[in-house]
Amino acid sequence: MQETERPKRRIGRRAARAPLATLALAVLVLATAWFGGAAVAQGAKPAPPKPAASTTPAQPAPQQPAVVANLESAKTALEEIEKALAADFHFDEPLAEMRRRLTPMRSELRDTIASLEDEANQATAQLKQLGDAPEDDEPKEDAGVAAERAKLVKRQGDIEAALKQARLLTVRADEASEKVTDLRRGLFTRELFARNAGLFSHTFWTDVRDALPSETGRIVQLLRAWWMYASTSASQGSLIGAALTLLGFGLAAVLLLRWLRHRMVDEGLAVRFDRAYQAVMVLVGYAVTMPGAVLVTVLVLENFGLMPAWIKALGIGLALSVLTASSGRAVAHALFAADQPSRRLFGWSDAEASRATAHLTWASRALGAAYFLNLLHKTTTAPIALTVATSALLSIVIAGLSFDFMWRTAKGSVVDETPSGPGLSVVRVLLGLFVAAILVPLVVGYIALSAFVASRLVIVLTLAGALVIVDAFVDALFTQVLSSASERGRAFAALLGLSPRGLDLIATLLSAVIRLSVLVLAILAVLGPWGVFADDVLTKLAEAAFGWQVGGVTISIQTILGAIAILLLGVLAVRGAQRWLETSFLPRTALDPGLQHSISTLFGYAGLIGVLAAVLGAVGIDLQKIALIAGALSVGIGFGLQSIVSNFVSGLILLAERPIRVGDWVVVKSEEGFVRKISVRATEIETFDRASVIIPNSEFITSAVKNWTHGNTLGRVSVKLRVAYDSDVERVRDILVGCARAHPLVLRAPPPSVYLLGFGEIGLDFELRCILANVENGLSVKSDLHVAVLREFREAGIKIPYPPHDERVPGPILLEEPTR
Repeated sequence: MQETERPKRRIGRRAARAPLATLALAVLVLATAWFGGAAVAQGAKPAPPKPAASTTPAQPAPQQPAVVANLESAKTALEEIEKALAADFHFDEPLAEMRRRLTPMRSELRDTIASLEDEANQATAQLKQLGDAPEDDEPKEDAGVAAERAKLVKRQGDIEAALKQARLLTVRADEASEKVTDLRRGLFTRELFARNAGLFSHTFWTDVRDALPSETGRIVQLLRAWWMYASTSASQGSLIGAALTLLGFGLAAVLLLRWLRHRMVDEGLAVRFDRAYQAVMVLVGYAVTMPGAVLVTVLVLENFGLMPAWIKALGIGLALSVLTASSGRAVAHALFAADQPSRRLFGWSDAEASRATAHLTWASRALGAAYFLNLLHKTTTAPIALTVATSALLSIVIAGLSFDFMWRTAKGSVVDETPSGPGLSVVRVLLGLFVAAILVPLVVGYIALSAFVASRLVIVLTLAGALVIVDAFVDALFTQVLSSASERGRAFAALLGLSPRGLDLIATLLSAVIRLSVLVLAILAVLGPWGVFADDVLTKLAEAAFGWQVGGVTISIQTILGAIAILLLGVLAVRGAQRWLETSFLPRTALDPGLQHSISTLFGYAGLIGVLAAVLGAVGIDLQKIALIAGALSVGIGFGLQSIVSNFVSGLILLAERPIRVGDWVVVKSEEGFVRKISVRATEIETFDRASVIIPNSEFITSAVKNWTHGNTLGRVSVKLRVAYDSDVERVRDILVGCARAHPLVLRAPPPSVYLLGFGEIGLDFELRCILANVENGLSVKSDLHVAVLREFREAGIKIPYPPHDERVPGPILLEEPTR
């Protein structure tokens, strides 16, 4: 009864929420359309009349090529940057702006160089087609050809000049970028290790006390200026429109949160994927809600003309500060799940999870508050003492929270007499090291260094928790959902046409790529707030993506990925065509199976060679540059690869001359069996015991090989036997020939024959010889003939002699001679 009523209650809830969602959407649309249109109408100005079409003829296009103009522009910008770098004093913001200008400039210069090189190659190829100019004693060529050659020579010279200038500018831009990086790293180091008066200095606290009134006054002036701007520029319609828009967004957010909470029902949490999925949902919900609300408020107020630009910058900073605080809270609730132990990803107790959640939440809030206060100090141009005091306060709060967590968890484990959760002891040790790294510089006077360590501690803890959540989700997704062991995974594999093993392989590769990408993003996020080292990493990644020179060949990530794509697609195409030949085309021809196998194998080798040539061409290696590789391979062959090359060449000879084929019955050395596969290095033979023997191909070329089925499958079976001297020889011969002719697998032509081989010591030696259509049936035919001949001999009374031997008579063993 409960199961039938539960869907009805859910349907009723959804029906009740539907009018609310419709109402919120209608309010949002109407407010944006009406009041936004009114605001635009109030601020709109009449468009100026379009000027009459000029009758002056258009100026001709400048003669200077666009490439040269771009190079001149880059040269001017680069000279400005170099002049700024030559100054004695530098600041981080101008240096960061230089880096932002240099990064696209370097990329554009590299693109220009690549384009000019292509044009130079084209001009050179065209000149080669025209050939050299005739000598004085040679007949003159056509005037049009000479003019075209002169034009191409001039074009080639212009391109070479532009190419040289572009390469020179690229070198100068790289040097300027490296200098900017060095200067920013030096500024970062000086700021980080700058020593202040310290917390125990009376001057420090005096400066802070004197700076507070001025800071407060500037904040009041800022708010007053905002109020005056809003009161003078905004109308009543803008106020109502902003209020209704915010109300609509608020209702939509409430409904969305209620839907998410309805989805987060505490059911089926025994499955690891469900716990990871709900952890991700909690992480996203907690991290996005409050920052999104602040950002939407700022954008709505700006859109309705209620917020000036300088307040918008503070609003964006407030949204980032709230994001910092919300991220730590989201990670704490998603990872430790103090209120829902069933979805907890760590095996910690409820008390330990509650402590971890509370401390990480307050630490992230402290970091977010410090970030916003520093932004406020920068906006109001507050004295440096307030910035230092904010950093010191952040260090003290983070160190206090860390020590309190260490003390409470250690005390709880002692009082409860229970061991700490897995990894909690290691966390306490690491927190102790961080607390020491925070307090020691703070006491000595290196407040910036102390604040740096404190902020990095919170960021590392937050990102490490988020990394654990995402890693658990990705691992559970690809091992439980998208795997061949699950029904959904098998359905997904059937949809893509993959085998279960192929699905597991692709899932493993995707899981590794996603985990590595998330780890790189987390590292960049840790380095990002200070900018210097993150820029270095991003610059190296960008240079690697564009390419680097190795032996005159440009290798880049894009080139490598393209070559890998060509290799994979080429191999798949070759294998598919080879399989089509083996299964569809060649079996319908009159060729024997061995020749079919040879054709398909050679086609596969040729296709792979073509794919390899295409891959080398995509990388930028032409066939002429293979000479170096061939020389290295020749040295290797001379020292130890002779057998490999010999087997490879022998395999090609076997496929071409076909002394053996797939399915042949061969005898090579001491091995005998059927040829199952001829590969590049070796040949697989299946013996009569169903064992596979791998024999190098050179053995079939350099040694004697017996092939029972090389020309055809005909084979001879011989049956040797001995009869008594008193036997009728004619009768014996008739019986042997009759048994052979009676067998269905023995050929009638040539007919079976019987030979008297000789006179033995105890009888006459005969041999029956007959021909079979398929020598593979020789053993079974020989056995049938033995049985038939023995039966006929017994019926005809023909005896088979055997040598004299002693036969033991059953009875007791005589130990001594009996007495008479």
